[in-house]
Amino acid sequence: MTRSEERMMFRLEPLTVPAFQRSADSAAHARFHDVEIILPQSEPPAAAQMICEVFRAANDLFPDSGYRTAVRNLSSQMRAVPAGWKPQTVIFLGGISSRWPLNSGEKASLQRICRQAQRCLFAGSAIFLLAESGLQAAFETAVHSNFAAAAEEEQLTCAPAGTLTTAAGRINTAVSSFAALRLLAGFLRADRGPFIADAVCDYLGLAFGPASEQSKISLQLRQTAGGDALIVKILDLMQQNLEEPLLIRDIAQQAGVSPRKLERRFQQKTRTSPLAAYRKLRIEKARQLLLHTTLPLAEIVAATGFGSRSNLTEWFKREYKTSPQAFRKQYYADSHPAGSAA
Repeated sequence: MTRSEERMMFRLEPLTVPAFQRSADSAAHARFHDVEIILPQSEPPAAAQMICEVFRAANDLFPDSGYRTAVRNLSSQMRAVPAGWKPQTVIFLGGISSRWPLNSGEKASLQRICRQAQRCLFAGSAIFLLAESGLQAAFETAVHSNFAAAAEEEQLTCAPAGTLTTAAGRINTAVSSFAALRLLAGFLRADRGPFIADAVCDYLGLAFGPASEQSKISLQLRQTAGGDALIVKILDLMQQNLEEPLLIRDIAQQAGVSPRKLERRFQQKTRTSPLAAYRKLRIEKARQLLLHTTLPLAEIVAATGFGSRSNLTEWFKREYKTSPQAFRKQYYADSHPAGSAA
């Protein structure tokens, strides 16, 4: 995703339904999953950043995930909803300190969205939209303690105190945006399978229990290998030994297999060699150090086991089409554009 695309994603716009167009390549279009995040008109776009980050991480780790997010509000009158328009996921993201105000125009938009959406999530104060949504069934609702009295007064069907989330068919509720993250993990599991869901949660620190240190390269290889136990063990050994890389025969010995079996299994399951994968993990580590630290290049060379600046530069250029020095300089320039405040 480019910087301009990221800026567009966080620009809060009134929610309007785009004119329906049939794609010439419906199969390619079908691989995308549109996520509409709708905020109260008074909320800034940044309120949706945490939710966007979950879907961005899924795309970042697994580019075929195909999530497209948009942050909007209900303030505009919607055009007539085309017959083919069905947003896959709509998230109404309310706060926990005040009610979500709704005028008549927004009510009409809300009802159209709820009729068409394949899946809705109402978080925080958004639970009060349910009564205006036009949905006929009574849904047990996860209610934040701040809204418990008001919810009872409005005769919402409240889940027992302490319930953080509820799910009933295509309608989901959460007491807050933080609690909604649990539901998003379930959405990922339903959409893309348990491996991707667990990997994204682990990557973002949402997994329960101790999380292993994983990289994008490692996660992608694990997915390609279908979670093969031997491949996972080998990748763990590689990640634990980036600074002083092991020989492939030493990795095979620690994994309890012959070097030939390791090579054959790795090629079969990941469609690459263990040596190439090991090198990619080390290049990725070098990239992270260039981006997120001020370590001199000599120390980055030492931390990634490349032995010399020229060796790191050669492999880094093959992977990223630029030198480590130029890569760091460009990143700094993008992060601190000329004329911006220090």
